[in-house]
Amino acid sequence: MSKVLSPLRPIESDLVSTLEGAVAQRGLTQKIAADARGRDITRILFVGMGGSWASSVPVVLQLQRAAIKVPVYNLNAAEFNALYAGNVGPSDLVVAASHSGGTPETVQAAETAKAAGALVVSVAIDADNALSAPADHSLVYCSNRSITSAKYTLLSELAYSLREAHGDDAGVAAARSALERMPAATLAATEAYEGHLAEIAGSYAFADNVYVLASGSLSGLAYLLSVCYLVEMQWKKSTHFATGDFFHGPFELAQNEQPYLLFSGEDETRASADRARKFFDSYNPNYRVLDVKDLELPGIDASLRAELQHIPMASITMRLADHFESVSGHDLDSRLYMHKVAY
Repeated sequence: MSKVLSPLRPIESDLVSTLEGAVAQRGLTQKIAADARGRDITRILFVGMGGSWASSVPVVLQLQRAAIKVPVYNLNAAEFNALYAGNVGPSDLVVAASHSGGTPETVQAAETAKAAGALVVSVAIDADNALSAPADHSLVYCSNRSITSAKYTLLSELAYSLREAHGDDAGVAAARSALERMPAATLAATEAYEGHLAEIAGSYAFADNVYVLASGSLSGLAYLLSVCYLVEMQWKKSTHFATGDFFHGPFELAQNEQPYLLFSGEDETRASADRARKFFDSYNPNYRVLDVKDLELPGIDASLRAELQHIPMASITMRLADHFESVSGHDLDSRLYMHKVAY
């Protein structure tokens, strides 16, 4: 294992309270869903950039698989502005996410949607920002560290409320009961995974290139880990692939001990992860797995682990970035261009 170059940050002290605060906004998500139902919304659009775009992946997947019969999309905010804004109108629900609430492309998307008569919801650290100004409702999480797991929790609540409002409430009560226990379970899972994360960072912190694979509700975390944490925050070469696409080209790179990180869920996409693991074992054993089956999730019924797996895994993914920072000595907050130059 490589020498630790920087002190390891502690697990965020506000993790549990932040997720509890997200769950506590259930009433607001139900009001949003009632407004959407009252307007006879015929399309739901989630928009964001970078990690905020990635944060909508699980909720979009859940709603697309639900029985609400309303089309649901997850759009890059810049592409929304360039390609979709002209089609937005009063029958749309637009959920715009930006951690700071100031991402220009996302603010523009929210303003355009509001001007067109759409129902607009903002998701940000607070409700005092440019994104919340045009919003009809604002969901907030009030944390600079517990970000993605909090967004996941808020958007899970919104998804359940939208399903209820559209008459698709099968399993919602049980899932919400588990969601109430998820804050403490997420902390337990993160703490128990520390040794594995330390080993991964020690093995890969100085690797030239790290590829990341995931599927289903965890695919947003592959984007987050690769694009945001490794590329942006560690200045490391990385890219991400859908596990199902691995055997349609990307597996040609599995040579010369190339490092891979593989997310493996407990949902129906697990077979794709198992197939990739079998291939790695034969041809490129230098890989590590972030496996939901290995997580300690006290109080979470086995039947609901797959549905909520993205929440604890988001905390673990952020924690892996902390371990990379500690081993590499490269501060996660260091930037060369972002918020430093005009762009």
